[in-house]
Amino acid sequence: MSGCIEMNAEIAHNRYVLFSTFRKTGVAVKTAVWIAPFGDNQACFTVGGDSGKVKRLRNNPNATLQQCDVRGRVIAGTPVIEATARVVTGAECEPVYKAMRNKYKIQFRLLTWSSAITSKIKRQSVADAAIIVTFNA
Repeated sequence: MSGCIEMNAEIAHNRYVLFSTFRKTGVAVKTAVWIAPFGDNQACFTVGGDSGKVKRLRNNPNATLQQCDVRGRVIAGTPVIEATARVVTGAECEPVYKAMRNKYKIQFRLLTWSSAITSKIKRQSVADAAIIVTFNA
């Protein structure tokens, strides 16, 4: 069983992952995200606290992940990984930010900086929450 979890966790080493959450109707909503390994059988990424992903996860923690490109196009032949996800905020986000900085280096810092500027100009939320994904066995 741990071999399956380890294989699932390998998806966090990809540059982009198609992260799917589910509406109350059961319809999947898919978004390409940057993702980082987080512990033994987990992965993580940052998100705006008022995003649709956050709202959907509060109603249904089930999620799927699949390797994709920057535009969210699935890489043919890659498996769909089932998982559960939870939203964290405040101080719980710091380990996620650290994991993302470690993986994406200067790109993550630039994204964080540009998001902060954009949020002030457009009065939108900045990435003030994070999602921690736990892979199902």
